[in-house]
Amino acid sequence: MSNKLTVFILIIFFVFPGFAFGEETAGIEVNVNSSDVEGKFEFRLPRYETNIIGGAGVLYSDDNFLISNLNISLKDQVFVRPLSIGIGFKGGFGTAEKYNIDYDMATIGFLFTGEYDFRKHEDRLKIPISLNSTFSIAPEPLCFIDAKQYFDFSFTVYAYVLKNVSILAGYRHLDFRFEKITGTITKTDEALFLGCKLHF
Repeated sequence: MSNKLTVFILIIFFVFPGFAFGEETAGIEVNVNSSDVEGKFEFRLPRYETNIIGGAGVLYSDDNFLISNLNISLKDQVFVRPLSIGIGFKGGFGTAEKYNIDYDMATIGFLFTGEYDFRKHEDRLKIPISLNSTFSIAPEPLCFIDAKQYFDFSFTVYAYVLKNVSILAGYRHLDFRFEKITGTITKTDEALFLGCKLHF
């Protein structure tokens, strides 16, 4: 429990100064379950026709892994106003344990995001809910140290209880593959989580 508290405090102290970058849009998200705590910060760079989204995150799990990431993507509306898609890059670094052996990782992956925001509907379907999914993959040539391949996927539902506050529920899947002399070690993790996000 003390490890979770330490990670949470670090999240708060490191992401709040980032507001200086988010002149138009920024957000802080914290989500938890019985074994994980995750913090995220994101901001949109202003004065560009296409949204340039930057972000960072930290995920700590009692299942013996700690991952930090930095990401940047281009995001824009497609087909209809509520739907937007983003493409970019996600760099990850951290450590994971399996069979009492620690494995270090550093990756540069491709990032894909999708969002459907019901608040942007122009008819009676305008409700304070948005759906968000992210997918990133780092193939072997972009994995370093012990990492051989990395993949993550998440799907999150945001319910806006106030103008600048949403509660959330989601699902997350992670897949690590590490290369050692003895062969390839695979570690996977699946989790449901709840949390809160502040929008600025």
